[in-house]
Amino acid sequence: MLRAILLCLIIPMIFAHAQYREVGLFLGGTNYIGEVGKTTFVQPSLKSPSATLFYKSNFSPRFAFRVELGLSSIQGIDSLSVEPLRRERAKSFINSINHTSAILEVNYFEMDFSDFKTSWSPYLFAGLSYLKHRDLYYPVSESVANYQNNDFSFAIPMGVGVKTRLGMNFLLGFEIKALYTFSDNLDGSFPTFVDEIDQQLAFGNSLSNDWIIFTGFSLSYSFGRGWFIEGLL
Repeated sequence: MLRAILLCLIIPMIFAHAQYREVGLFLGGTNYIGEVGKTTFVQPSLKSPSATLFYKSNFSPRFAFRVELGLSSIQGIDSLSVEPLRRERAKSFINSINHTSAILEVNYFEMDFSDFKTSWSPYLFAGLSYLKHRDLYYPVSESVANYQNNDFSFAIPMGVGVKTRLGMNFLLGFEIKALYTFSDNLDGSFPTFVDEIDQQLAFGNSLSNDWIIFTGFSLSYSFGRGWFIEGLL
């Protein structure tokens, strides 16, 4: 799996001389969906910030490939939930997430960087992410999650956005990205080191993994005056 991610990171570099490229920064907030805290699907918070650097290769007016390196914070607080059982349980956690992603992006309108025929477009995207996060647990008789070491997992990013051009070289975007993780312990509800320390039993739904929702704005700089790969997509 790691080899596949490395290959995805290398592919856009091979044809870099023949495409329009972008480098940029995404800033926004996150919200977590799992066993602890609120269950609202999209409710970003400045208390859970997210920052992501990205590089993008536009290999046709409609398709682009981007790689991302990001650092985000997530949290869950049962006392803020509308569900009575969660409010009574009163657990909480904070986790930090390092994420590396390879993503295919599809524009609804063709955007040719050599002219201004189309200055904006909605877009869809999906890909594969690799996460480093804290492995949490709840000590006996405590309601705040602790952590002993780090853990790693994969995730599937998917989402929608809209972008518009600012002059010749800059693009401003707004994006909502849902990250379906292959972990069910971002909140400490299913700890992995069950025999090493005194901790509470697992709780919640073991059949549903955790989600992270990213919402925010991106600003990128486009460069290169190469040609799109003719006839590709």
